[in-house]
Amino acid sequence: MSGPLIGLLFVAISVSPHKHVGARAPLAFQIQAGVAFTTLINALVIAIVALLPGRDLGTAAVILSGAGINSAIGLSVLSLHDWPGRRQRWSLVIIPVLGLLYALQLESGIDLWHHPGNPGPVHLEALLVIILFMIAIARAWQMIGARNTRTLAVVSGLLRERRREEPAGLPERVDDGPGAAPS
Repeated sequence: MSGPLIGLLFVAISVSPHKHVGARAPLAFQIQAGVAFTTLINALVIAIVALLPGRDLGTAAVILSGAGINSAIGLSVLSLHDWPGRRQRWSLVIIPVLGLLYALQLESGIDLWHHPGNPGPVHLEALLVIILFMIAIARAWQMIGARNTRTLAVVSGLLRERRREEPAGLPERVDDGPGAAPS
């Protein structure tokens, strides 16, 4: 499942409305792409390794969590280098969340090394795969410029639009037409 999603991610990047990609792309776009790519790769590899009989899921989890933590640190450095405006800062919350998810993955991987037959860490890995898929899909959705349809985002967007439409200063006088009494 992750393979086609990674392919769609590359399509989303290639048809992105941004004129610049790569290092010249806007910071928010770079972070969305980094998050989507690393989470999809992590989920794909863990899911494949979990399907292989007799393979060491603990080793895969430790290696992938290390790569994920490395990616989260890299995204943090990138965001600190080019600190975004106030509206974009909220999108950076995902970086420490990913760091926490990868730390949980590291813990479960180490637990699987020590206790390979324990189902608890395997269940945690499965839950992490689901969460990482959801994060990746949400970031890919943002990358193609699709509108955020969460209730809070829709309501706050409508309120911002309404504030932009209101005239600044005193309200304008409404002309009731010819013969209307002056106010």
